[in-house]
Amino acid sequence: MAEDSMGQEKRLTIKELAKQIGVSVATLDRVLNNRGNVKPQTYDKVMEKIKELNYMPNRSASFLSRMNDFSMAIVYPELPEYFWNQVEKGIQVAVDDFRDYGLNVSIIRSEGYDLVPQKKVVQQLIDSGKYDAIALSPNDPQEMADLIDRGVDQGIAVCTFNSDSPLSKRLFYVGCDYRIAGRLAADALCKFIGHKTRVGLVMSYTNFQMQQKITGFREVVAEYDHIEMIGPLKLRQEDYDSPDAFADYFREVDGIYVSSARLDVVAKYLEELEPEHRPVLIGHDMTEETYQYMKKGVVTATICQDPFNQGYLTVRSMFDHLVTGDKVAQKENITKLELVTKENARYYI
Repeated sequence: MAEDSMGQEKRLTIKELAKQIGVSVATLDRVLNNRGNVKPQTYDKVMEKIKELNYMPNRSASFLSRMNDFSMAIVYPELPEYFWNQVEKGIQVAVDDFRDYGLNVSIIRSEGYDLVPQKKVVQQLIDSGKYDAIALSPNDPQEMADLIDRGVDQGIAVCTFNSDSPLSKRLFYVGCDYRIAGRLAADALCKFIGHKTRVGLVMSYTNFQMQQKITGFREVVAEYDHIEMIGPLKLRQEDYDSPDAFADYFREVDGIYVSSARLDVVAKYLEELEPEHRPVLIGHDMTEETYQYMKKGVVTATICQDPFNQGYLTVRSMFDHLVTGDKVAQKENITKLELVTKENARYYI
């Protein structure tokens, strides 16, 4: 450890410590782990500086002493692009944090929302024999379970993130609790519509994630005696291109929860109605488009799913497992859900 100007302890990375001392990372590693092949004067210089900084090697330094790189592949869909770009920012920060400790990460975006291309990609990663770990956001958790199990059976550490596959042998999951997301959406929507009585739900294909959202949504709606659920409106991806798919539904409900990743599209069609005829609209995630619709009063609220930390914690958790070799004690690393309105939306752009 070293102390900063405020007297607080600050942990140095191996790279930072080597730079301060004026030696290479490899030389510092040999000194820290007593592997020899270091000149006496260099050894004394390093030890003197370590004592001066009161440096305590962490487990990352211990990992470096093994002189063994690990390779990790991270697979997630291309769409929705805005969401995965935010997840990728977290991934990249984690990659930068752990690169010096021998962690090599490959990022692969599978095509669209399609299951078949994603299964092909994951199968190729398993068959290649190049990866110690795979982190996967499965397009269809149930369909991907067998493939996840195959990877684990071949000695690959496999985890899921954003979308879980709980029936598989995955080591752990990083992401939000979608049942709670559905409950939060229902509770907010029922409060936003006031004394009105009809709420609706827009959904796409039914997978584990969507089932959990709908389950949570229905649970809370049932707790409101005066609220009736209309629908849900089930859409294919291509249906979102047609305003006619929504027109009748808009007239039937006082509030709508968009459980899919298409809040902006629904908002675009809803904006065409007169303000007094618009249902309350809430959904998921934050984009610049969503922010603009909030300022116009078209979107009332959105539920953010902490995408940055979903990316960061996935890499960090897998890195910790690879370093220690320990069994994963925390099988679910649940990220926070936050309700965002136009008053705090600018903090999420």
